[in-house]
This record gives sequence, C-alpha cells and structure tokens, in this order.
Amino acid sequence: MFRLIKSSLLVLFSACWLAYCGSAAAQTESKPAFISDALFVYLHSGPSNQYRIVGTINAGQSVTYLGEDADTGYVQIQYEGDKTGWLPKEHVTFSPGLVSQLEQLKAEYADHNQKIMTLEQQRDELNSQLNQAVAERQTAQEQLEQANRAYEQLKVQLENTQSSIWEKPMVLGSLILLAGLLFGLLLPLILPKKRNNERWM
Repeated sequence: MFRLIKSSLLVLFSACWLAYCGSAAAQTESKPAFISDALFVYLHSGPSNQYRIVGTINAGQSVTYLGEDADTGYVQIQYEGDKTGWLPKEHVTFSPGLVSQLEQLKAEYADHNQKIMTLEQQRDELNSQLNQAVAERQTAQEQLEQANRAYEQLKVQLENTQSSIWEKPMVLGSLILLAGLLFGLLLPLILPKKRNNERWM
C-alpha cells in the first residue's frame, strides 16, 4: 500500500515538474506569428511530440507566439481565441506566408476591381449625360434651322404677295374704277356751288 502511494506521488510529482519546466522554459513575450506553408501541423499539449496531440492548425493561419522551449525547439502558440498548443518552431514564422500573402493579394485585387467597376459606372453615367447633352444641342440646332427656313419662306411669300397685288389687272382696274366713282360723286357737289356764285354776280 505504501509503495502504491509512493508510486502515485512520484508520477504526480514528475508530471508537475515537467509542466513547470515547460512553462518556465517558455519565453513570456507574446507577439503575432503565422504558421508556415505546410498543409497542416499537429499541436501538442507540451513542448515535444511526446505529449498528446490536442489538434491541428492550417498553413498560413494567424496565431500568437507565446514562448519557446530552447531544449526541444518547440514553441507555444495561442490560436482561435484562447486555445494553446505546442509545435516545432520551424513551422512558425513572423512574416506572412505564401497562403496569407495570397489571401491578402486576393482581397486587394477584389478591392481594386470594385473601385474600377465604380469608376467605370461613373464614366458610363458621364458619357450618357454627355451624349444626352449633345443630342439636345443637335435638336435645338435643327429646330433653329427650321425656324430660320420658315422665316425666310414667310418673308418671300410676303414680298411676292405685295408685288403681285399691283401686277394683277383686275385689282388695278378695280382701284381705277373706285377712284372714278369717288371723283364722279364729289364733282357734282363742287360744280353747283360755282354756278350759283356766277348767277348772283
């Protein structure tokens, strides 16, 4: 019984000591990091592959560097909120990997495309407004030309009408006849007065 208790205490003490050594060896400074371009990496619960696997992490994923075990070459990272794990330090880099760079380039490309589409839409709207203004100007010019032609036609018709009145024989004869009638009506009114004046003399 004593040996069983002693063995249990020894195992418990060893586990605590290993955990303490791992945490003591780890650096306390945390900083942003990225997983290298491997497809995926296994994460362990301690600073070596002897510890159980607690999950995997994909290439290019953004993580937080927590520290390094100089003896085993494993680093501790934090990912997906508050999850932590250990993996070989060759799988951790402090500059974005190709996957991250590709995603960033895709995002920038999509942003540039959106800006280009917006500029093209604005250009099309401006072209449409310009074409509409040109069409309205052409319509106004055509209406002005039609008005000028109508004015010239009316002017010519008026001149022809004025000149043709005096050229028509019937009109001229009617005017002469009218003048003769007026003269014939006024002449008797004038002549009797003269005769009456001569009689009294």
